[in-house]
Amino acid sequence: MTAPAGRESCFRLVALGDSITAGVGDTVGPDAAHGPGWAAHLAAVLGVAEFSNLATNGARSRDVADTQLDAALALRPRLATVLVGGNDVLRSDFDARFTLADLHRCVGELRRAGTDVVLVRLPVIGLFELTPRLVRHVMRRRVAAINAAVDEVAASAGAAATAAADGRVVVIDAAAAIAPAGAKAWHVDRVHPSPAGHRRLALGVATALADLDPAYEVAARAARLPAAPDPPSARQRLVWLLRAGLPWCVRRGRDFLPGLLRSVVHDLRSERAFEPGSMVTSLADSGLDPRRRIGRG
Repeated sequence: MTAPAGRESCFRLVALGDSITAGVGDTVGPDAAHGPGWAAHLAAVLGVAEFSNLATNGARSRDVADTQLDAALALRPRLATVLVGGNDVLRSDFDARFTLADLHRCVGELRRAGTDVVLVRLPVIGLFELTPRLVRHVMRRRVAAINAAVDEVAASAGAAATAAADGRVVVIDAAAAIAPAGAKAWHVDRVHPSPAGHRRLALGVATALADLDPAYEVAARAARLPAAPDPPSARQRLVWLLRAGLPWCVRRGRDFLPGLLRSVVHDLRSERAFEPGSMVTSLADSGLDPRRRIGRG
């Protein structure tokens, strides 16, 4: 398949993913031409002609592959970003092999359409870093499983490149990109980036793209970033935790805790270890249909 018409002259960016890409945790003013969120700020830094944010709150990898992907392909973008998996790790039916299959599908179809793809590795979920050690361990393993899937998809894409018109893939580690923001990097919920974190992630992606291709050169464009507000005070963070954070944990726990408890027992018994390099093989050997989902809703 040939590259999208006008690939060299018409720069269209499309963002796929969940609430992080939708912009939760960010705050912008009238100077934000594309709205909130790191992908919107990336569009500003790159000076794109068109930007479409298809990300939705609560999206899982199956939502990106089954719904957002078709919409993205219809827009024929030069560049697409994909950040997903955070909602998958919070569900009792979590299985990284399904996320792996969904990412393979998304990246493969976008690349064959001539679209360059940015894949983003997940950071640890800060809210769960406040929980007991066993819970932290399970959540870190789940995030590591998603990130291994991201790395495996990127490696497979590089090995499978067959045509000059195929899009390329670049992988960004969200935690490393956001880290320069320091204590201001995270929103009060400790799940989403703060305004400063969103902007740092945008700049990190833009820098990686400039390394990938001079056409993405972003020198001296940081000034295009919209202004970031001051972070909330310690009192505001505490009030949010009591009014919103803890109730959210209770609501999420109705679905998440049964699976989490099973995972804790699983880890304690050491019945299996996650091996990143075996994900594709295990999917094929298990007979799982990557389109099938357990416990939808």
